[in-house]
Amino acid sequence: MTATLARERIGQFVRRNTKHGYRTGQWAQIVMTVPSENRDCWLVVYQDGETDVIPIDNHTDQYEFHSEPVDWRR
Repeated sequence: MTATLARERIGQFVRRNTKHGYRTGQWAQIVMTVPSENRDCWLVVYQDGETDVIPIDNHTDQYEFHSEPVDWRR
């Protein structure tokens, strides 16, 4: 994914759709892009204020995105 497309996701909501990973299935809001372990990632914040980094690459099959506020409980 290009840096431009990654920046366009800032402010959107994302959740993991895989069986493994931190807080899989929970919505988080993308705050910014950050480098982590030699790759670009999104810094996200969950409803309770906890943060995580999500790799930007190969996201199409693993993540669901939503541009409007979502119900955090789903």
